[in-house]
Amino acid sequence: MKLYKSLIAAGLTLLALNSNAAQLAGKNVILIQGFLPQHLLIHPSDDGEADGKGYWSGFDSALKDNDDSNILYYPSNKPLQGANGIAALVAEQLEPMLNSGTCDNGCIFITHSTGDLVMRYVMANKNSLLGSSLANRLNVTAFIDMAGAGGGTELASLGMDVINGVNAGTEVIETLLEWAGFNVSLGINPGVLNDLQPTVARNTAVTNIPAIPKLRIASTGDELYGFLTHLFIKGGDDSVVPLHSACGAATDGNYDSCTKDLRIDGRVTSVSKAPSSSQLYDYHYPLIMSEDMPHNDMFKDKDGRDMTFALSAESNYNNSGINSVDVDVEYYETYAWWDWFRKYRFITDADDKNMGQVILASFE
Repeated sequence: MKLYKSLIAAGLTLLALNSNAAQLAGKNVILIQGFLPQHLLIHPSDDGEADGKGYWSGFDSALKDNDDSNILYYPSNKPLQGANGIAALVAEQLEPMLNSGTCDNGCIFITHSTGDLVMRYVMANKNSLLGSSLANRLNVTAFIDMAGAGGGTELASLGMDVINGVNAGTEVIETLLEWAGFNVSLGINPGVLNDLQPTVARNTAVTNIPAIPKLRIASTGDELYGFLTHLFIKGGDDSVVPLHSACGAATDGNYDSCTKDLRIDGRVTSVSKAPSSSQLYDYHYPLIMSEDMPHNDMFKDKDGRDMTFALSAESNYNNSGINSVDVDVEYYETYAWWDWFRKYRFITDADDKNMGQVILASFE
């Protein structure tokens, strides 16, 4: 009888765990945040847990576990690498997830901004961070990278100049960065800001990238401070991350779009300032773009944004041999009367959805 009751209890526990797990395309979802500049001045006492979980408060609830247990977090005042770095902390959080079987049947990571760089490094070093047994259970089906900062941002380089006191206009630039939310000053510990410099990020875990699809969502847009930050960022940007990074380009080019045959505003036409498929990092596929989505709107409950879908990137993904998640984006094409009846492509009803809802509709 005791054994019978134990089996029932175990079954009910498993059922409860399964019902709690957020899923996309039948796979468990894990979320990881971007850079939090306030951590550079006020170091969190909880390794950034409260801020990291609060980061996703406006994200679609269907992509979050009921108890937020699928959210990875880190303090931005720490560097990416090292014994006490961000990657080690993230690996520590992954251990119980992997031991409970979260990724045994495949899991999907949804990253925002710096989370892209963090997970690229973790995947490249998973054996040393997790041990071979757990590393084998980190069975990632796909990454969905929103405004991915794996290629860095020029704002980080600017911030490091202020910290190191090497810029002739340090005081002016420091004021501008503070107004934009980047609280940097001479001599402070830069934490992961150092890793986000394009020259550093683009030399971090970029060789032998695992054959796991990285499905990119990229945008341009204006945060309140965008009129300032655009001046310092190469090419199109969302006020924080440049397109050369968000698209997954292998070089920090001056790009206006992620694909050669589609403008970021949805117009179907040739684009000269865009990476070709061969100029992207391996297994990176920029599928969704928006002309008017500021950096921090990606993970919030914000709608009203037109989005477009890159058919050529979808084709490359479908023919890659690693298309482990079906992409099913509903879109329409129109000849816009406001632009001399030129052809545009838009994701259907995207302007009535937040990004989480678009992800749910596109990959499930």
